[in-house]
Amino acid sequence: MNTRIAIFISSLLLTLSFSSAISAADVFESGSYQGIFGARNYKVYIPKTLAKNKKAPVVVMIHGCQQDAAEFAAGTRITKWADKEQFIVLLPEQNIAWNPYKCWNWVLPVNNARTGETQVIIEMLDAVLEKYHGDKDKVFAAGMSSGASMVNILGNCYPERFKALGSHDGTQYYATATGLDFADVVLYGAANAPWVAASYGNECSAYTSGRPKKMPIIIFHGMNGPLMSPAHAFQIESEFKILNDYLDNGKRDTSYFLEKSVVFTPATTTYGYNKFTLVNKQHEELIVRYMINDLAHSWSGGDASLPYNDAKGPDATALIIDFFKKYGL
Repeated sequence: MNTRIAIFISSLLLTLSFSSAISAADVFESGSYQGIFGARNYKVYIPKTLAKNKKAPVVVMIHGCQQDAAEFAAGTRITKWADKEQFIVLLPEQNIAWNPYKCWNWVLPVNNARTGETQVIIEMLDAVLEKYHGDKDKVFAAGMSSGASMVNILGNCYPERFKALGSHDGTQYYATATGLDFADVVLYGAANAPWVAASYGNECSAYTSGRPKKMPIIIFHGMNGPLMSPAHAFQIESEFKILNDYLDNGKRDTSYFLEKSVVFTPATTTYGYNKFTLVNKQHEELIVRYMINDLAHSWSGGDASLPYNDAKGPDATALIIDFFKKYGL
């Protein structure tokens, strides 16, 4: 166990040697959360040409370990897409007082419920929706690594708040029951089976008003990284398949399922990848999963001048936005 933890921590610390090149062109609004779960800051990006008082969609972008809000925005180029598609971006930021590596604490049981850091992010969202006239019926979320893990928790415990999700190199909801086995979970996959996690996810949101009939998600995972085993992508897909089975009619009976397709794209200007698509009975792409060959633990198609970004692609941000547009962005 000590060796595994050492490998995990050493990989995280590699990012300290990188310098950040944040674009000076983007202007962010700043906000802060102060509550029973501590203090967190966040940034908000408003499209340059967004009409005042226009009710705009909101995309929540949650950074990974050793990142902050501005770095994540720059690496993913999300502001470019916000300007193009006219949506507001909320970028929650972890406080080093709560995690010295700036990871979101997806391993803690308190955060796998409608409490803890998930509640912090939801309260940030509520503040942004009110202050910037956001459309509460058009909210989306995407994240990287620990941020993706938080997105997957939000999708299970707060599905009524989101139209669709994007997960890049994250873990499934309820990946660990205690958090004590986090190193093994990161390196080898979730300790809890997807059906167990989905059952807990169903319970987490079972009695909320306005619970949707589906929770669409697009998943990305690099096949060549030392962190976050590719097993996580399969587990996320399986967990959300079962969660959606619960969501459509409250029962696990595969009533939502129609078909699944697999398409391989060889390496050309981008890394080669497999795209798995699950379609529901309404012929909607409910779950899409990209398994990207030769990609390490980095945002696919991101700004390579920043850590945890690989320019070669495919462009995960573009694909996420295209997926979100199918669900009302």
